[in-house]
Amino acid sequence: MILTYRSLNMKNRIPLTSVLLIICCLLCKAQNGPGGIETTSGSGILSLWLDANQGVTTTGTSVDVWNDQSGYANNAVQNTTGFKPILVNNTLNGYPLVTFDGTDDVLSIPDALSLDLTNWSFIIIGKVDLHKDFNAFFTKGGNSQENYEFLANFPSTGNIHYPILFDTTDRVLYSEPDYMMSTTAFDIYQLDYNQVNLNLYQNNSLTQSDTETRAPQTNAEVLLIGNEAGTTNRFLNGSIAELIIFSSQISLAERTILNNSLAAKYNISLATDDLYTQDNSANGDFDHNVAGIGQATDGTSHTNSRGTGIVTINAPSTLSNGDYLFWGEDLINPTYSFANDPVNYTEQLNSKWRVSKVNDLGTVTISFDITGIDLSGRQTCQPLQLVIDNNSDFSSPTTTYDLTITGNTATANNVSFTDGDYFTLRYLDQIVWDGTSFFNGSGPANAPNDTNDCLKLLVKPSAAGTLSVDAHVREVEIEAGATLNVSDGILLEVENQLEINGLIDLLGEAQLIQNHSGATSNSGTGSIRVYQQGTTNLFNYNYWSSPVNTGGTWQIGSLEEANGVFNFHTQHDADPNTTPITLSDFWLYDFNAVSGEYSGWNALSTTDGLSPGRGYTMKGSGSTGTEQEYIFRGLPNDGNYSYSVTAGNDFLIGNPYPSALDADQFINDNLSIIDGSLYFWEHFAFNSSHVLADYEGGYATYNLMMGVAAIADNSGLTSGEGTASKPAPTEHVTVGQGFFVTIENAGNLVFNNQQRAFARESLNETTFYRSEQSGSSQNNDNRTKIWFSFEDPGSHIRSLGLGYDSDHGSYDYDRGYDAKAYDDQRNELYWILGSQRLTIQALSSFNIEDEIQLGIKITDAGNYTFGISDTENLPDNTTIFLKDELLNLYHNLNESDYTIPLDQNTNKERFKIVFQEPNTLSVDPTEDVNSISILYDKKTESIKIKPIKSDTVMSLSIFNSIGQNVHTLAAPIQSHTDISFLPTGIYIVKVETHLAQKSFKLVKH
Repeated sequence: MILTYRSLNMKNRIPLTSVLLIICCLLCKAQNGPGGIETTSGSGILSLWLDANQGVTTTGTSVDVWNDQSGYANNAVQNTTGFKPILVNNTLNGYPLVTFDGTDDVLSIPDALSLDLTNWSFIIIGKVDLHKDFNAFFTKGGNSQENYEFLANFPSTGNIHYPILFDTTDRVLYSEPDYMMSTTAFDIYQLDYNQVNLNLYQNNSLTQSDTETRAPQTNAEVLLIGNEAGTTNRFLNGSIAELIIFSSQISLAERTILNNSLAAKYNISLATDDLYTQDNSANGDFDHNVAGIGQATDGTSHTNSRGTGIVTINAPSTLSNGDYLFWGEDLINPTYSFANDPVNYTEQLNSKWRVSKVNDLGTVTISFDITGIDLSGRQTCQPLQLVIDNNSDFSSPTTTYDLTITGNTATANNVSFTDGDYFTLRYLDQIVWDGTSFFNGSGPANAPNDTNDCLKLLVKPSAAGTLSVDAHVREVEIEAGATLNVSDGILLEVENQLEINGLIDLLGEAQLIQNHSGATSNSGTGSIRVYQQGTTNLFNYNYWSSPVNTGGTWQIGSLEEANGVFNFHTQHDADPNTTPITLSDFWLYDFNAVSGEYSGWNALSTTDGLSPGRGYTMKGSGSTGTEQEYIFRGLPNDGNYSYSVTAGNDFLIGNPYPSALDADQFINDNLSIIDGSLYFWEHFAFNSSHVLADYEGGYATYNLMMGVAAIADNSGLTSGEGTASKPAPTEHVTVGQGFFVTIENAGNLVFNNQQRAFARESLNETTFYRSEQSGSSQNNDNRTKIWFSFEDPGSHIRSLGLGYDSDHGSYDYDRGYDAKAYDDQRNELYWILGSQRLTIQALSSFNIEDEIQLGIKITDAGNYTFGISDTENLPDNTTIFLKDELLNLYHNLNESDYTIPLDQNTNKERFKIVFQEPNTLSVDPTEDVNSISILYDKKTESIKIKPIKSDTVMSLSIFNSIGQNVHTLAAPIQSHTDISFLPTGIYIVKVETHLAQKSFKLVKH
């Protein structure tokens, strides 16, 4: 083989524009050359880099253009079809070759300043297919105008001649025994020249050296690949995998790194300094994109490398002679993507790297070019990580580093490697229950908690996974055969969708909230189970709304109990003695009709499809105890639901979600459509008839001011049993609860995920109108609220609400804050506001001068009791009086209830709520009617007035409890008045002075 070099005179000047071009090329490249060798201090510029693995344009397999990767665009071109070499793929360790036929194949590169060299390092990976006189790998110029050439020469004399170098006068052949270019194996050839020494390396071993002091000649000749200009029979019969030209001799450190990279890439054995060992099959064949940093034994160093891959390593903290760090990748030409790692359930890059470390460089900085990596699935709340392990499956990483992403570069500093380490990229995208354990969560035992909102929850089959603390995740996937139990009282909050192919069990008061806007994207062939308790009383209604759907709607016939899907029959009474229980379908109704129109109740069948948010009625199961557990199974309702509604109608709707519904948000979202109040039906607990006329119950009311409990029946209670009244509705409507709204204006009634909330009945955060329950809502509302009670002779208790809201309350009707009375009992108490009868009245601010008109309807004669059942945020020292207009009596309700007999003749406007007693109106400050008191002497059955002056008290009148005057005395009034003739009972004594009057309550016993 002959390696020849020839030069003539070279021009001494380089144009300024060319200098600027070179500088620009240097600035735009950052150690991206082969093996990471490109432009470092003391090394040459990468002037030409032809790599058969990149930048080759073909017609069929014929090479049209072989694009230069150096940045100088010194592209090799052939436009004539018959002269084109062939690209042969997957030939050399999976890499392609450009093959020349030895007859006429040639590529041409136009002359360029970057190719007119005075010194260089040439690297070529190639072989010949046929030994002949000359195989020209590349030449610039002809015999008389050569700048440089690289030829293999095998003379036809029968003797094998070996490489030659120039001496100072002419070409001379030097015999080198045992050396020839192989026709079967590829080798790495490197020819270095520094204007003095000319050295030839084969596979990193010095095989030839000579001296040459003649200066090379620059010329306008093209650079030919596969032939020599102006000669014959020198076409290359062989192949080239890679051709690299540097514009000066590279250093020992760079040569060591570059040769290790090329040897790994093309599966070539190095004769010396074979330092990168991870390309061996026993070590996993990490052959690709090999690069390195280090310092050679002569002190030269290279400390910043990237190479052909995406990994850049630089900034070793300590560096001495003989220290090297190499890294290589396991995939050739990877298309990067992330896939779930089944060992630790992280999203792991589909490629990995392995390092060879020689001696110790300390720590390094490592960066990844993530331009071509799809990170669209990575949540920004979780870092992209560098993970290092001594095992290729990364099952127990030795170290992980959070990467800092700037633009398209992800970087970690102070990274430490051990020889043989594997590394790759990963990020955390999901929390996994693998059928045995949780992985990656922040809660107990690696389960999710309320900080994991950017992670997906994946549940795999085997044993059921259980959430025992509140969890907030991005999305949920339940695989077929898998079960997720959400413990009683626990919230599962999900930002987006659920895919349920297994089962989610919302046990007890567990709830599910989804936060996204718009329509649902929930899917799957599995289901969620939601549990709710309803009445067992055969004669009482449950008012339901399903929190799930099957195929978009809900069929009542899908309702389950612990033993399976309920049976249904047409009889009036349910049959609790069957398994499963048999319910009555006679009482299944919905309502969307004119307010108060009883014929608007619409009978339903068990197979009718009810859209999410539609309410329906169903009577109790007849089971023992007060509560029956009902199970809703299907896909969870989620997202937006809308109903076109008609003005003047009442509409039975309900909470459509498997979580509580924020009533305030629902009302505000629909305040332009509804009257602003929600009405919840509650049967008396002791009902025992299906006859409509015998139904006893009423409606609880909730609006933006407050909630007021339904009428309650205490008549069935025995001593010590407390009260049968339910708590007032709270801001949160519980799961499955149905309720009425009154439509004021036509439009669209809407539900959406923003109305969902987490609230539990057991903590009195919600109220479900079904069986016995007591308690009151706890909230942070600081508005003043007063609840009044009114008990009739039959022990039925009616409640009224009075509240103060400075922003929305007034003396006029305030929509959403004043609530109209929704039902009409035999005996009623209500607020009168113009022509309206109100259950809740909202005023702007507390005013001691207010007199708030009550309305009363009496059907049953007997004793009635007025009282205060509860207050919130009542100003200190506020006194609340019931004013009896007939008796001109002011009773302090703060101190005691007020009981009085009433009948059908009672004036409906007889009573008011006031906050002060009247002043005396006396112009004489010495006369104070308020100083007068009445005492009853049981022994003498007489009353005594103290103090008493004959000229002060003008008259004394006594009234019975129904307002009849039973005794009157005119002045002069004695200090003792006999009332023995009056029967025992409650009386009102009215004392009049010259300028004022005062009434007293008297109990004769």
